[in-house]
Amino acid sequence: MGNLKVLYKGKWYEYLINTDVHESIMDKAIEDILKHYPRDAQIEWEDEPKITINTLQNIINSDNESK
Repeated sequence: MGNLKVLYKGKWYEYLINTDVHESIMDKAIEDILKHYPRDAQIEWEDEPKITINTLQNIINSDNESK
């Protein structure tokens, strides 16, 4: 598992990425996410993030706030 973070308008958005799939599938998923952000948006990647219930809740909350 990997954690893709995108800084947009002063707020970090996080996406959990399945790294067990073929590299081309993972790249396509990341491209599909990033196409919704400006090209100069700051991004960070974390391999094997520590995932807790708070991590998942933060991702759900940030997704709900973006709608």
